[in-house]
Amino acid sequence: MEPSHILALGVFGFYFIIILALFGLIIPSFQVKGLHTSSSKGKAILFVFLTAASFTHTWFYMFKYMFWSFKNYEASLAFTTGTPLERVSNWLVDTSLFEEAWAAVCFGRVNWWWSEQLCLFTVGGWTVFLATEGRRSRVKHLWAYMLLGQVVAISVASNLFYLALVLSRPSSPSASSTPTLARPKLWISVLISLATIAASPFTSERTFLPNLLVMHAVLVVPLVASASVTSQKKISSRFSLRVSTLYLIVFVASAAMRLRTIKATLGSLPSQDYSPYGLFSVAWDVLHAHPAQSSIGWDVVWTSLSFIAWVSTRPSDSTQASKVVEIPYLLLATPFASVGVTAPYILRPRGELSADAKDE
Repeated sequence: MEPSHILALGVFGFYFIIILALFGLIIPSFQVKGLHTSSSKGKAILFVFLTAASFTHTWFYMFKYMFWSFKNYEASLAFTTGTPLERVSNWLVDTSLFEEAWAAVCFGRVNWWWSEQLCLFTVGGWTVFLATEGRRSRVKHLWAYMLLGQVVAISVASNLFYLALVLSRPSSPSASSTPTLARPKLWISVLISLATIAASPFTSERTFLPNLLVMHAVLVVPLVASASVTSQKKISSRFSLRVSTLYLIVFVASAAMRLRTIKATLGSLPSQDYSPYGLFSVAWDVLHAHPAQSSIGWDVVWTSLSFIAWVSTRPSDSTQASKVVEIPYLLLATPFASVGVTAPYILRPRGELSADAKDE
């Protein structure tokens, strides 16, 4: 077997080793402090279930995609020879699975309508949420959750993070302990990633992959090493932004991009489908048109449901709106605007300004 084929098999195997290593790093790091009531135990069971269900569902389609790609590759050949291992190595050498999968879910108006939702949530609300809530609850290895989301599924990683928060959550959360300032490495990373999402519909075959890699790589930076958020208001860098301001920027930018995408998607539909029902009907068909699209599309669905579950079960504090307002808003707005838009709106601290005034 040629060195290039051995390398391809090694990289493919290493991908699954990374996944196992990330699970092995995250799960043992859980701090079981929050299981002091039947309510917290119920929440833990809920997020364990959501983790398992989202992993099973999204990876059913991921393996289906790999099988589809292999069969599609061999169908393009005049003939196939060699052992099964040699045939797999040939497929891996001649196919860029990462780029092929992302191209399938990004090129096409309705395809991007699905995929943009996950991208906006990941680079915007969830990145800021990881940095702030992770520091507040002293969750270890925040970067591992982001990396796990990128190599497995955002729904799986986010549910594990919600579980980590439940297990480490103090019995009486205090708004004063929540980080209120985002340091430059956080907000700059978020803004760069948002810019790559805005540029995605305009990329070519040459620029698509570099743009995608920047989107993925930049997100890990603020979650590694030193804290990217702080509650030390008077000693922080003058270039820091309020967390509430960063959430607001993410919300406005995400809403603008989402509006552009919805308008473009509706414009690509036949006149008889030019309606919310027509859009959802076509989106449902596209969801099952390609296994890679099914994987990321159902990741969007599980991520949205899981976020609503988190907001419904999280402890209340003075910086949050009433759940009587939050839950109906999420249920009604998320299917239309996407969790990438509704999440930063919900997560933005409401009482931060008044809290600052009291401190002074």
